[in-house]
Amino acid sequence: MALWAVVLVALAFAAASRPTVKQQQSPAAARPSVQAALASVLAAAGPDTVTAVGPYRQVGTCSLTAARRGVEWSQVVDVYGPTARLAGLADRLPARYQAKSELSFTGGGRMTVAHPSPFLKLTVRAAEKDPGHVIATVDTGCRPTTGNPYPAFLAAASDRERGTAKRVFGLFDATPRTWQRAELGCGARTVTATATAPSSLAPLGRALDAHPPAGRLITHNDSRYVYLDHGRGLVVAADGDRLAVTATTPCR
Repeated sequence: MALWAVVLVALAFAAASRPTVKQQQSPAAARPSVQAALASVLAAAGPDTVTAVGPYRQVGTCSLTAARRGVEWSQVVDVYGPTARLAGLADRLPARYQAKSELSFTGGGRMTVAHPSPFLKLTVRAAEKDPGHVIATVDTGCRPTTGNPYPAFLAAASDRERGTAKRVFGLFDATPRTWQRAELGCGARTVTATATAPSSLAPLGRALDAHPPAGRLITHNDSRYVYLDHGRGLVVAADGDRLAVTATTPCR
């Protein structure tokens, strides 16, 4: 009888230790699944596209129960490329995601909603009034928090990783302002940097045509140039005197 009691206690403990609902999984515990879902977006994007990984971050607060507060986290991947290539991105997601087209209530038009796991939501939508740009977002929904922020999610870019953006800033005599590093478990890594130039950079193409970054041009307009350089993606964007550069190493 005593042995049976011990077995029952052990089974109860094992069941309690396994997260069966998202309210039992912190954002830290959910992070590998979030990153795996975004890695599938990078795979679906395929050739002739450039991706930029955003940080894993808290986007809101919520109520787990009437007496218990929670947090909502998300991570974003921006995909740039030819419009025809991006149009079929959602169709190339894994079949198990059960992706469906739904009406978008934010920017109009339609978006694709998928469920990489029972606890996550993936949306893929075209950026509003920005052809050649698709935004993929994975949301965790309401989760318990075990500390905020999670310092491990906010790693700083090394001097070596800043080199690409610094070279671009040098073309415009721009002063660096911010640096941000984000990554996925597959090895994809994006360094995003912003800077301020002495004067307006519009149209961006005039300066970049004279001093083009190395690599193959994928797409461009007056305010954004997108390149591939030996598999690494580079996005250079301008807004007035503000300059932003993302340099992304793909999944291994």
